[in-house]
Amino acid sequence: MSECHTLLISDIHLGSKVCQADKVLWVLRETKFKDLIINGDLFDTNSTEHFDGKHWEIVMAISEIAEKHSAVLVGGNHGRKLDSLAKKMGLRIYDNHAFGVGGRRFLCLHGNEFDVFVRYMPNISDFFTWLYYFIQRFGGQKQRVSMFLKRFSKHILGVSRLQQKRAIEFGTAMNANVVICSHTHLPHVSRQANGLLFVNSGSFCAHPCNYVTIDRSGKVELKEV
Repeated sequence: MSECHTLLISDIHLGSKVCQADKVLWVLRETKFKDLIINGDLFDTNSTEHFDGKHWEIVMAISEIAEKHSAVLVGGNHGRKLDSLAKKMGLRIYDNHAFGVGGRRFLCLHGNEFDVFVRYMPNISDFFTWLYYFIQRFGGQKQRVSMFLKRFSKHILGVSRLQQKRAIEFGTAMNANVVICSHTHLPHVSRQANGLLFVNSGSFCAHPCNYVTIDRSGKVELKEV
């Protein structure tokens, strides 16, 4: 069992066919931590209709964690009508979440607020999300096609680059040392010229899945499972 101060997971998308529920449960059970942050998109849609047994197991696991630990959900762009369920699970919900560990200032943002397609062209965004999930359903274990398309589309459309640029600007204005986003499902770590560390925490909808740990000194690690 690994140990950290803060465990950060994101883009779980409970209710979707591509949610890697077993991996979520493994990380929650095999990591000893003080605080839990879910950096957006805990749920995939606005209904629990497509939750299977494993998905409800995750709901129960997070509920039990929230009884003993600080547990935060950063709002994303999926499943927001289930915020009421998240509150019943004991999660505190914020648009963004600033906190400190080991003398470092952290800022968590989902990142959809910097995505022009989500903000201004939601129908196009919804179509490509559906297409991505459809391809993943038949992509096998390694999901080479879907992951290629995901990375290709995000880079071609400039979503990942624009998200990082604007998140860094926002984080700098908030005097953050570390900015952690998700949304694009593209795990990434980079240090900026001003010393700020930018992290994209990836998702639990791909192979491999990614998550972030922060130790008591404020050291950040992007991990995969």
